[in-house]
Amino acid sequence: MNSQAQLLPLGDFKPADEWQTHVNEIFYGIQGPGIHNHFQTYVSQDHRLAHALAKDYFEQARKRTNNAQPRFIMEWGVGNGNLAGSFLSHLQSIDTEGQVYPHTRYILCDFSMEILKGARDNSRLKNHAGKFFTIQIDANYMDCFRDQTVDKIISNEIWDDLATKVLLKQDDSLFEEYLQPLIDPDAVGMNFDKFIKLFNEKNLDSLKHCPQVLPLIFWERTYQRVDIDDWPRAEVLQAHVDRLENETPVPINLGALATLERARKLLSDDGLGYTGMDYGMHSLQELNFSGRPYFNLYGGQYTFMVNFELLGDWARATGYSSVEKEYQHRYVGKHLQDRVISMVELVQTHRDAPDMPPWDRDILMLKTLHALNKAYQSPYESRMEYPAMQGTPNAQRQQITELANSLSANGVPDTVAYVSEKEVNQVSADLAGLGYEERHYTPLFQGPVEPISFVVMNFR
Repeated sequence: MNSQAQLLPLGDFKPADEWQTHVNEIFYGIQGPGIHNHFQTYVSQDHRLAHALAKDYFEQARKRTNNAQPRFIMEWGVGNGNLAGSFLSHLQSIDTEGQVYPHTRYILCDFSMEILKGARDNSRLKNHAGKFFTIQIDANYMDCFRDQTVDKIISNEIWDDLATKVLLKQDDSLFEEYLQPLIDPDAVGMNFDKFIKLFNEKNLDSLKHCPQVLPLIFWERTYQRVDIDDWPRAEVLQAHVDRLENETPVPINLGALATLERARKLLSDDGLGYTGMDYGMHSLQELNFSGRPYFNLYGGQYTFMVNFELLGDWARATGYSSVEKEYQHRYVGKHLQDRVISMVELVQTHRDAPDMPPWDRDILMLKTLHALNKAYQSPYESRMEYPAMQGTPNAQRQQITELANSLSANGVPDTVAYVSEKEVNQVSADLAGLGYEERHYTPLFQGPVEPISFVVMNFR
């Protein structure tokens, strides 16, 4: 990182949510489907979370007396289409009597036409032609849909992208976080004043030619005293603030609140609710954990952790009669009737992983995938792409290519895919041969121990 003395501002200090949504709109607008190269989610390639959602939906939907009419499922923020494709595929396979799947219509909603095009090309989703539709729409403007017409709404990792303010409590006073973006003017590759203009106007056509610039932004932060009386659901927020510890920045996910309110209007009276999945602080205990993170930067994207405790309070105030919160690992494990961890969590327990060069860590991941594939059997065929990173020495590059090309098409589909305790135990000898120790990875199956975790919330 360049020293701060070399950095110049791209604008003034503004509340965190204003700059966050500004840079995220640029990030998504210039990346298109390329966004998936920056990070992976638990539904990017894996099917197990989608299958759990489909099973829950099927079990609830078949209890209704009138299943003959079309039922609409909405997905907000569609990723690469794998969640929808895996959901529909599993729903079709378990609906052996044709009670639910034939009447299901799946609507994929996203503001990016490029991302929607990528989703439509998803091979798994293509198997359900006539069952799904794509609609380009901004989540802030859902007026084109009639109220109380949707059966189910699903979103995955969108709340962390949506407008989020940050509060800091000091005794009886509250302070709001403000951000200012700064950058080295020599790094933008053009006249600096011109870049400032393009950045502030969110000129996506021009900014597409310099996507490498966004990760170079340095975010300065400060705090200003604030009165929250005019904030949404202020009485609920104040009650929440009263339970917070001093000096710990707390995300206030106003965009997530807006999704709850919109979902409430769109869901039919006998609908099956809104299910949202994201990562953040599960409860008040994690919120008040001193020193825990509260934001992330991915390739220039600015995301905030989700305050699930506040989201539940808001949901009840919005009119939901049922609010359920569950760790995502346990939710998936419950449907597999086993406990689960992710591949990347397993690899992180290897004694040498923290100190390995990145290419050697890639080799370890690929060898671990090969070991797990002796026990893991996916119902879908897919080829994992695992290119060697830039700067990888030739010998390791060749090894990575050979290992990647020989991965099973029905093996573990992703480095963040869920693997069960049974599968891991079946190949424990192979893992030991790679240098893993059971005493390091076995505790992971007990459940999350960090202040930040992946969570599933159901609202009805």
